[in-house]
Amino acid sequence: MKRIPRTWMVGLLALGLALPGLSQYTRRRSPGEASPGAIPEEPLATFSGAVQDIDKKILRIKSEDSNTLQFVCSHKTQYFDGDKKIKGSDIKPGDRVSVDSKRFRNGELEAINVHVEHPKTENAGAQKTS
Repeated sequence: MKRIPRTWMVGLLALGLALPGLSQYTRRRSPGEASPGAIPEEPLATFSGAVQDIDKKILRIKSEDSNTLQFVCSHKTQYFDGDKKIKGSDIKPGDRVSVDSKRFRNGELEAINVHVEHPKTENAGAQKTS
């Protein structure tokens, strides 16, 4: 009778112990089921302020309480003036904006939607009388 080398025995034992554990990774998930360790979708946070500077990758605003907030802009970031879609380059320092954002895992804020805010005029609702 032939002897099985010790390395083969250890390898077969390790394989036998690992196979039951692999079944949890190959289980199919239903379409709405989250994967383990996934971060659940959080609602977007909205920040408002005056633009300090903006380029293709970074938007910095100064909020009402004088804090500077920095947002990462990407190809997914959309810019709006009212309902009209605009380019990021149309926004200039000093413009008032509101930014819908979410947090990356590293804590940075990602700009999702940037809306230009226009000052409200006091006489907008008043009617002319003759």
